[in-house]
Amino acid sequence: MRQVCGLDVHKDSVFVCIINDEGVVFQEKFGVLTSDLNQLVAILSEHQVGEVCMESTSIYWMPIWRVLEPCFELKLVNPYFIKQLPGKKSDVKDAEWIATCLLKHLVKGSYVPNDCIQQLRQYDRHIFDLNKDIVYKLTKLDAALQRCNIRISNYVSTTNGKSYQKVVQLISEGITDPEELLKVIHGRTIYRTGTEAIKGSLSGVITEVDIDIIGQLRDEVALANRHKEQRQSRMDQLCRKWFPRQLANLKTIPGVRDRSATAIIAELGVDMSSFEDAAHLVS
Repeated sequence: MRQVCGLDVHKDSVFVCIINDEGVVFQEKFGVLTSDLNQLVAILSEHQVGEVCMESTSIYWMPIWRVLEPCFELKLVNPYFIKQLPGKKSDVKDAEWIATCLLKHLVKGSYVPNDCIQQLRQYDRHIFDLNKDIVYKLTKLDAALQRCNIRISNYVSTTNGKSYQKVVQLISEGITDPEELLKVIHGRTIYRTGTEAIKGSLSGVITEVDIDIIGQLRDEVALANRHKEQRQSRMDQLCRKWFPRQLANLKTIPGVRDRSATAIIAELGVDMSSFEDAAHLVS
C-alpha cells in the first residue's frame, strides 16, 4: 500500500504526518538537529514511506531536504498552492493536509536542482550579495570623501574607476596635497572638465581620523572584490569540471562570457526538461 509523508517545517521543529488510503498512520513532532532528522529517516523507513512532501519555508527546508534526499522521493511545494484546512488550524493538521494533497496527487513539486547545481547556486548568490556589499561600501567611502569636501566623484563616471581609486589610495596613505592627487587623474577627465575644476575638487579639509576611516573602507571594498573573484574562479572550475560542453555552448551567445554563463548554469541547471516551456523557464 502506498504510504506518503507530509512535513510542516519550522525553524526549530518539524511536524510529521504519514498517511495511506486508509487514513493517518503516524503523527509526531521532531526537532531539527541532525540526530533528530536521522531519527525521522528511521521512522519513515520503518513505515515504508516512498514519497515525502514539504513546503518551501524560508531556508528551513534545505537541511531537511539534504538529510532525506538520499532515501526518499521528495517534493517541495510553494505554500501558496497548499490549501489550508477550514476551521481551527494546527501544525499537525497542516502536516496532515500536505500529506493528503501528496497522496491524492494534488501538488506538483517545485524545481529543486541536484547537488552540483546547488553548490554553484551558493557561490552565485554569494557573489550577488558581495556585489551589493561593494556598492554599499563604495557609497560609504564617497560619503567619507564628501565629508572632507573632496568632490572628485562629481567629475568621474564611477567611484569604482581607476582615477577615483588611485585618489582614495593616496589619501589613505596620508597624501592629501591636491597637486599630488591631480597627477593620478586620467588625462581625459582633466581635458573634459578642466585642470582648475579637478584640482578644486581635490582640495579639502582632511583629518587623521578621515584618513584612517577612508583607508579602512578602501580595505573593505578590496576584500569584498577579492572574495568575489575567488568565488567566480571556483564557479569557473566547477563548471569546466562538471559541465564543460554546456559552458562552451553558452559562451557562443553574443555578450555571454564566463560570469554570465556560470550564473545561467547555476540558476537554471543544464536539464531543460525540468521546465514545461520557455515561459515556465523565464518565470
